[in-house]
Amino acid sequence: MTDATHPIPPASNTPVPETEVLRLLRVRGSVRNYKPDPVPEEWLNAILTAGQRAPTSSNIQAYSIVVFRNPAVKARLAELAGNQQHIIDCPVFFALCADLSRTAHACEIHDAQFLGHTLEKGLVASIDAALVGMSMTLAADSLGLGTVMIGGMRNSPLQVAGLLNLPRRAYVLFGLCLGWPRVPPLPKPRQPAAAVVHHEAYDPAVIPAALDEYDRELARHYARQGRETPHQSWTRTTADQLSTPRRMNLRQELKELGFDLA
Repeated sequence: MTDATHPIPPASNTPVPETEVLRLLRVRGSVRNYKPDPVPEEWLNAILTAGQRAPTSSNIQAYSIVVFRNPAVKARLAELAGNQQHIIDCPVFFALCADLSRTAHACEIHDAQFLGHTLEKGLVASIDAALVGMSMTLAADSLGLGTVMIGGMRNSPLQVAGLLNLPRRAYVLFGLCLGWPRVPPLPKPRQPAAAVVHHEAYDPAVIPAALDEYDRELARHYARQGRETPHQSWTRTTADQLSTPRRMNLRQELKELGFDLA
């Protein structure tokens, strides 16, 4: 007897079924233009529950989620994130936090020394929070809602932490807008598999041709939207971004928040 948790492995020539998850991941895109309609409380709770079902390293669950609907608070967060209007417009905004405060509390109540001030534990907490955010995004997409992740929350981590009243050993990794899209998102092309998928060993020889192909595809994507872009759309934009220092005080500010990632 078989069931959903113990399926029979398919034969090698079995076609891939068109599942809802595969469809959602293929068509999803970031949403930055929201209707003002509220998100039902039950739907919001379902999205949060989906987030909590994300994988977590050693069951540490080193993350927290702060939910915002207050227009004044969202306006301030939008300002701190670089004046991103969609934070104001979306009916619900989440702060996805890497949070080691509960692990420190576990050590305290068992008279154990907390030794989580390491790059490893900082990565664990950050990865945990990122996985939660992706699970919430996929759940939202499945309900017809839209999202966009906001890395600008790391522009001013100390001010954001103060606004959220975060405990020591917590910081906001990114924000997440949630709401009803005014128009369906247009999925952005991704780099060809040849650029990112390697079998048995990394093959750097395929990268130049794959990125050249992606430059042209991404330029065509933006042109269809009437947006101007360099001919070498991805490599030129990425070179500009990565040759300009950003958030140079982030390490020191995270250290002040209890994330001494040494």
